[in-house]
Amino acid sequence: MKHRISYEVDPHNRLIIKKTGGRSNVRKFRQVVSGRFKTDNKNKLYYEVYKPLPADIPQKIKFSGKYYLDSKHNLIFTLDKWANQYAGNRLRLKTGIAHAGSSEIVLLLNSRTSKKKRSIYLMTLHGAWQADKNNRLTFGVKKESDKSDDLTLFNAWKIGKNSEITYSQGKNYDVVGLKGFWDIRKKRRLSYILDKKIGSALDFKATLGRIIPKKKKTYVKFDVTIDISKKKRVRRNVGFSGTWKLSRDKNILLEISPGKRKTLALKLTKSILDSKGRAYIESFVRNRERYLGAGIGFGW
Repeated sequence: MKHRISYEVDPHNRLIIKKTGGRSNVRKFRQVVSGRFKTDNKNKLYYEVYKPLPADIPQKIKFSGKYYLDSKHNLIFTLDKWANQYAGNRLRLKTGIAHAGSSEIVLLLNSRTSKKKRSIYLMTLHGAWQADKNNRLTFGVKKESDKSDDLTLFNAWKIGKNSEITYSQGKNYDVVGLKGFWDIRKKRRLSYILDKKIGSALDFKATLGRIIPKKKKTYVKFDVTIDISKKKRVRRNVGFSGTWKLSRDKNILLEISPGKRKTLALKLTKSILDSKGRAYIESFVRNRERYLGAGIGFGW
């Protein structure tokens, strides 16, 4: 009779193996195995067991299933029906985000050996970034047959000093930055491009908030609303500077530079200006001095 194996993960990110005997579901043994979780170049998860190997346990234990992140940034791997593993078992790895690249996300794991020595290691997943329908950051882990598992980051992203997107998991973690450039590819869409070749881009639903003329330059602000939950909503303002120009066909253009070596033109057509446009004057304080600002607000 073939043994079924149930897997769990202890608080120190060590694998727990529980082997049962067929239909009788009689527990044969429960063992904590020292090792570390790893992924191969196809994002397949496995557990590498430290030597000396326990009896009847292979050095590499492979798994099949689906990835996702919980609200505390722990990596969850739900097992499917494959080999002798139990479908529905969840491997909950206590993880933090150490690095984010255009095509990868690197997770930090803490563990402990059988001799109670603490160890820290990294695990990398490959794929592409995207924004979900709530404008949250989501990393798609590439799987076979062009499928992907979505890792959604539940906190609100921010705009850094150099107009880059940053993400913070909390007080005990470093801020992670995503290097890319801004682009406007569609109406009511503001995009942050990380890698065009693999389609790694964040397409946010956005509204054109205000156009503020100041001396020789004009500042454009876009509003992006992030729905963290049903009860929590955060708004981010993404701003660019630009200059006014008149095109050959006498359209008014606002040329802005959202990214390196890239200039975009916003055309102020009659349909835009007719959509609830309104002038405004506002007062704001900068470096203890008060300024007056004026501009036009309209729909986009």
